[in-house]
Amino acid sequence: MDIRHLYYFKEIVRQGSISKAAEVLHMAQPPLSQLLKKLETELGTTLIQRYRQKWELTETGRLLYQYAEQMLIQMEDVKQRIEEIEQGTAGTVRLGVSSACSNMVIGYVSTFRGQFPNVKITIIPGNSEELLTKLEQRQIDVALLLRSGKSEKFSMKTLKKQPAAVIVPSSWSSSFSERASLKEIAQYPLILLGAMEGHSFTENILNAFEQRGLKPNVIIESKDISMVVSLVSRGLGLSIIPRMDYVSTFLGHTVLFELQELDFSVEPIFVKLKDEPISKAAHHFWEIVNENI
Repeated sequence: MDIRHLYYFKEIVRQGSISKAAEVLHMAQPPLSQLLKKLETELGTTLIQRYRQKWELTETGRLLYQYAEQMLIQMEDVKQRIEEIEQGTAGTVRLGVSSACSNMVIGYVSTFRGQFPNVKITIIPGNSEELLTKLEQRQIDVALLLRSGKSEKFSMKTLKKQPAAVIVPSSWSSSFSERASLKEIAQYPLILLGAMEGHSFTENILNAFEQRGLKPNVIIESKDISMVVSLVSRGLGLSIIPRMDYVSTFLGHTVLFELQELDFSVEPIFVKLKDEPISKAAHHFWEIVNENI
């Protein structure tokens, strides 16, 4: 018994006779009668009780009819969903986002949802090196992270460069001018954004202190920028982070100041595997990134 047999049986029942069903199905009556007999033999039951002038469904016939209806509806649903996925109007986009870039991805997600409301977005957090590995292993489709030295395997869309800034608890803000200095920062406990493979941000910060004969008071180190910001917001220390166009909701109870001596920056990028196929939905997301850079 296959889905085609269920479709034919359903039509026989709906039309109330084999002859009418054969007409609707554009086929001869004898093959349709043979199909009904084959179904009954295969299932070991009488599906339709035949009389001279009429016939009626048996209990097992009604059960099969209900099953046929459900299966055919499910098959149509599956076909429609496959078609939508092939067109990129349904399915899932697996989006990797580094903690440093978490605020910057929101606008792109919002734009994509406006155009493709039936596509699910799964956001996978991680640091840049973790997300590049997930891309190579095809666990995610697209990632937003900080540019590293790895580039040969990936296609990239570059966003605006982000300068370094000092983030301090709001209660400390009166102690700083609009542009903070490393000498001022060295007087406070420092929550250091930990070094990540392929990135020189942390190394540049420590070198800048050393070149000025200053020793920072590092009390905590973390690679997770959201953790760093949370610790600063609790008043445990200050930190130097990429500015990253953060919004106030992310920076609750904190204030950002420009840095006088540091002129280096980081570069957020969207990346995907180069010359490798991705789903239509992921391709649509990539095009929205391209259009909005």
